[in-house]
Amino acid sequence: MTPENNELPEAVVKPVNRISTIWLIPLIALTIGAWMVIDQWLKQGPLITIEFSNAQGISPKESLIKLRNITVGKVVDIKLNDKLDGVIVSARMNRKASELLTKDSNFWVVKPRVSLSSVSGLSTILSGYFIEFSPGEEKTSKYHFVGLENPPSTPIGTPGLHITLDSSSDNAFDIGAPVLFRGSQAGRIEYAHLNTEEGKMYYNVFIEAPYDKLITTNTRFWEVTGIDFELSGQGVRINTGTIETLLGGGVSFDVPAYLTKGEPIKEHAQFSIFPNKQKVNERVFYAAQSYMLLFNQSIRGLKPGSPVEYKGLHIGEVVRTDIDYPEMSNVLDKNTLLPIMIKIYPGRLGLKDDEIGLHKMQRDMNQWITSGLHGAISNNNLLLGSKYIELKYIDSSLEAPETFGDLLLIPTADDELEQVMTRVSNITKSIEEIPFNDIIKSTSKALKVITESMDQFDSTSERFENLLNDPKSQTLIAQINSTLKGVESLTKSYSDGSKTNQQLNDVLQSLDKTINNLTPLIMKLNMQPNRLIFNSDNAEVQPTAGN
Repeated sequence: MTPENNELPEAVVKPVNRISTIWLIPLIALTIGAWMVIDQWLKQGPLITIEFSNAQGISPKESLIKLRNITVGKVVDIKLNDKLDGVIVSARMNRKASELLTKDSNFWVVKPRVSLSSVSGLSTILSGYFIEFSPGEEKTSKYHFVGLENPPSTPIGTPGLHITLDSSSDNAFDIGAPVLFRGSQAGRIEYAHLNTEEGKMYYNVFIEAPYDKLITTNTRFWEVTGIDFELSGQGVRINTGTIETLLGGGVSFDVPAYLTKGEPIKEHAQFSIFPNKQKVNERVFYAAQSYMLLFNQSIRGLKPGSPVEYKGLHIGEVVRTDIDYPEMSNVLDKNTLLPIMIKIYPGRLGLKDDEIGLHKMQRDMNQWITSGLHGAISNNNLLLGSKYIELKYIDSSLEAPETFGDLLLIPTADDELEQVMTRVSNITKSIEEIPFNDIIKSTSKALKVITESMDQFDSTSERFENLLNDPKSQTLIAQINSTLKGVESLTKSYSDGSKTNQQLNDVLQSLDKTINNLTPLIMKLNMQPNRLIFNSDNAEVQPTAGN
């Protein structure tokens, strides 16, 4: 082996890289993570807060916020508010939904709801509760909201009209109750509020298009209950609404027949709810004057709102039936009269429904009262016991009308039925005063006498019968019969047309002729009794003195 072969080879020196390729993996991961963070930051929307009364069914990082069943946000946190009477839900919205967060946006919890008018949210039984988002139409952005306890009946942007109704009725309507036009549903009640100062219920109502064109200045609203039952002197009237109104009631509207269509109204115009359609069809009068009546009879069945009529025409109504007046004394005093306040509309009397008609009615009322105008309590329905005030003229005039407090006093009279009852009472009292006991005793005595007389008559009849059966009586009867036959024969001989009757008539005629001939002589003798001694032609003999 030679020395050249024992030499070691020379190493080749190459430069070393400062950064290893192994570091590309975390760098790529970091880049991807940064891109995801940036992408998430770019996609996520603003953080909003929503106030609810409770957090039932809502969970952080689980409950979603949806718009038309599309997820647009997610709940990230839930905490109590400062007053501890509610909760504040923090939610992260999507970036695309941030433009929809305006001042009039609404949020509510979707959960199973069952009411008389609808059933909703049954799908959440399996999927869980979520928050529904309803975008607004305003341009002003907002990130803090107060959630609704119930979903709105009408989505924002639905064509139609919002109005306000007020009611003083004892019947209240639920949210979602229908608003009808001639039986067809035209809208719903969206919100109900009680005004404690006025004692009225106020309802926010949405009327859908095209029914909103029917709402004018002359539109009237009235209650539609399940069954409208009316019993009056004309019979029984029963009206029923739809199935929905049968369960929860509702409101109906129309323009009364005596009014024109009216002018279009603006948004949120206010109307009053009448108790029934009959009140709507009655013409509304505004000018009215109050009067007083004092009664000494029972006023049961008479209440505020009862009609005041004249010859069957409705001219007013009862205002008060209480006794809270300074002029009232002890009610138990037999001389105390019960006050009734009424009001009369000049428009219902054919006068103008304004101050001119009111002044003329006040001026004429004094003359009407002095002419005999009186008020009486009459029965409106005997079965229900309702009554009304009837004004009528009677034959009893006054020199000058009186007043009760500051109001003119209309004299009162008894009702015709009351007068009849009084007469019946007087007749009953007169009947009670009849001495029936004495009459019965006298009758008994008379019957006893009659009985004794009948006994005597029976005894006499028996004796008479025995007399007829006696042979001597038979002979006597035969003689009597023979005598009667002789009388009958004699009577026939003097009957009309017989010979004896003719001779008797000739004698009577001759006698009548003789009497007629003697009549002048008798008259002369009555005038001159000495005519039989002296001749009427000779002068009257004058006595002479003796020689």
